[in-house]
Amino acid sequence: MENKKIIIMLDSFKPEYIGYADYLKEKTKEFQHGELETPLGFWGGMDIFFHGSSDKLAFFYLTERSSWKWMKNFVCLGKINRFLFDVLLNLWNVAKGNTLFRTNNIPLEKFHLFDTDVKKPLHKGIPVKYISFHELDGIAHKYGTKSIEVVEEVKRLDNILSKIKWDMIMSDHGMLDIKEFVKVPETEKCFIDSTLARYWGEKPENMPIEKCKLIKWDTKYGDWIYLANPGVCFFPNYWQMKECKGMHGYNPKLKEMKAFYILNKIGKKKDLTMGELHREIA
Repeated sequence: MENKKIIIMLDSFKPEYIGYADYLKEKTKEFQHGELETPLGFWGGMDIFFHGSSDKLAFFYLTERSSWKWMKNFVCLGKINRFLFDVLLNLWNVAKGNTLFRTNNIPLEKFHLFDTDVKKPLHKGIPVKYISFHELDGIAHKYGTKSIEVVEEVKRLDNILSKIKWDMIMSDHGMLDIKEFVKVPETEKCFIDSTLARYWGEKPENMPIEKCKLIKWDTKYGDWIYLANPGVCFFPNYWQMKECKGMHGYNPKLKEMKAFYILNKIGKKKDLTMGELHREIA
């Protein structure tokens, strides 16, 4: 039986966090490692890592053929208790073998208009042993990238990594600290992510264009897509319940957005894109 490579993913681990991680810092002295450039948006990075390419910009998109149309009949249930709405949705996801998720702040009366291409785990069917740690992401969102809570979590992860076997350790994106919250217009056909405001149909009015940039992408994800400037977070949005201190999903060329990787093989520092890393270990 062929031994599967052990891939460990540390959600939101930035290259600068190596300074808090004694074990990983020691390993960088002999093993190939470097910064990792991920694509714009959300989910595309790990999709590229596992499959070589991706057109994903975000989790949700607008479609007339939503697999969640039936949820329209349970909006009243959600208005009584959103948790019950999410439980019903995820019972369906379990039955279909899909990824579980929460609806967060998505307006319930609009939920049935959307769908996702991230129904199955991205590593499903790939012959690797994939282990992911997501606590750091939530901590950095809540407390900021330079908080003592982040330092403590990095040290905790470093201690775990020192005790297990691995072929590669990587992260999926970086994170930067939020400086400003900006409100964007809400329309009938829109999805407001934390760093992306996406609209289908007519161009939205009263966009704070000094706080964001209009970008081009597959219109599946929006006819008008606005990317927040670094440090700007769109709020209210369809993900966060309250204001947070750290965010990702900005221009991937930014230093703060870089992810990290290290291979369990002798080598030097070598910065890569996610696509190059895919080819490196293929």
